[in-house]
Amino acid sequence: MRALRFDLGILRTSTKLPRLRLIALLIGTVTLFLLAACGGQPAAAPAATKAPEAPKSAEATKPAAPAAAATTAPGTQPAASAAPAAKGAKTVMKIGHVLTEQDNVHAALLRFKDSVEKKSNGQVEVQIYPNSSLGSLRVTFESMQLGNLEASVQDGATPGTAAPLYALPELPYLFKDLNHVHKVLDGPIGAEMYKQLQDKAGIRTLANYDTTFRKIFTKTKPINSLADMKGLKIRIPEAPYYVRAMQLLGANPTPVAWGELYTALQTGVVEGFENKAEAAFNAKLHEQTKFAAYTGHIFVMNPLLVNEKWLSGLPADIQKIIVDAAAESQAWQRDYAPTSEKTFEQKMKDAGVTWSSPDVAPFRQAVQPFYKEVGDKINVNDFIKKIQDAS
Repeated sequence: MRALRFDLGILRTSTKLPRLRLIALLIGTVTLFLLAACGGQPAAAPAATKAPEAPKSAEATKPAAPAAAATTAPGTQPAASAAPAAKGAKTVMKIGHVLTEQDNVHAALLRFKDSVEKKSNGQVEVQIYPNSSLGSLRVTFESMQLGNLEASVQDGATPGTAAPLYALPELPYLFKDLNHVHKVLDGPIGAEMYKQLQDKAGIRTLANYDTTFRKIFTKTKPINSLADMKGLKIRIPEAPYYVRAMQLLGANPTPVAWGELYTALQTGVVEGFENKAEAAFNAKLHEQTKFAAYTGHIFVMNPLLVNEKWLSGLPADIQKIIVDAAAESQAWQRDYAPTSEKTFEQKMKDAGVTWSSPDVAPFRQAVQPFYKEVGDKINVNDFIKKIQDAS
C-alpha cells in the first residue's frame, strides 16, 4: 500500500476556510487516498485453514453412545460400538508403567503394540512410557480415572484403593503356587474383581501379567529366619496391605516410590526391599544390596488396565483388535516369566548377591491374623476364603 500523504497545500489554506469546510475537505481527501491505495476494493479475508483432525484420546474422544461395558475376565470381547472405523483416522493409546525396558512385562507390551498397530493397519498408534516417566503407580492410575491417560500397567494394591476386591490377591501367603493364582484370576473370582474395578473406577482389565512370587533383598544382613526381619527398614509400595504385612513379619515398613529406591538404599533411608529378581536387577539394585531371600511372601499382579470410556468409544473392530492383542501378550508373558525370573536370579548371584532359603512356615503363621483383620474391615471374609479354597 502506498504511504498515505496529505497535500501540504491543502493544509496551508486551512486558515482561509471555514472550519466545517476544512473538516469535510480533509475527510474527502483521506477517503480518496484510501481507495486509491487499496485498489478501490475492500480487503478480502484470509482463506480458512482446516485444522488437522485430532487423534482420539482419553482427553478428546467423547462417544455419543458408549458400548456396554464388559465385566468378565481379561480377553473377553467388548460390546460393539455402533460406528465403523473412520478411514484414515488415527487413535493414540498411551501406556505408562514403572518398570524398565528390560522387564518381560515391557516386552509383552511391545508385542501388544506390534499386534495392535499391524492389525489396525496403522489406525491405532500405541505409545509405551516405561521407567515411571508418566509418574508412579498412583499417579498413572489416577490419570486413567481422570481420562488423561488411556492405559497403564499396575499392581493390585493401587487399583484396590478404588475397588477393595482387587487388592485381595496381594494378601501375604494367600496362594500356594502359580496354578492357584491363574485359577483365581482367570475364573469367576477374578471376574468379580474386574467387575468391581470397572463399576467403581471406570477401569477395564485387559490382561493380567505375572510377576512371580516376591523375594526380600537386604543390604546389611541375610534373612535366614523370621527373627532376622525384626526392625529392618524395608521399602514397600505405597499400599496399606504391604505396611501391615511387613509389620506382622517384624520389619519396619517404609513406603518409597520404585523410581526413588536406588537412592533410598544408597543413603540408608531403607535397608532392604521386596520384589522380583528381574525388576531388582534391571533397576541396578544389586549394586546396593548384598543378600536375597526366597520368602515368596506375596504374589503381585501386573494388570494391563484401560480407561473403559475411552475403549468403549472406539469402533467395534478396533476394540476387538485391542482386546485380542492383550490376551495374546498375556499368554506369552505368563509362559516366559518363570524362566526370565530364574535367569535374573542367576544374574544377581553372578553380581555377588548371596541367596538364602529360610523356612517360610513361621512367616505364613505370622500373617494369619491379617486375613481376619481385612475380612472384618471390608466385609470380605467369604471372598478371601473363596480364593484360598480355589487351589
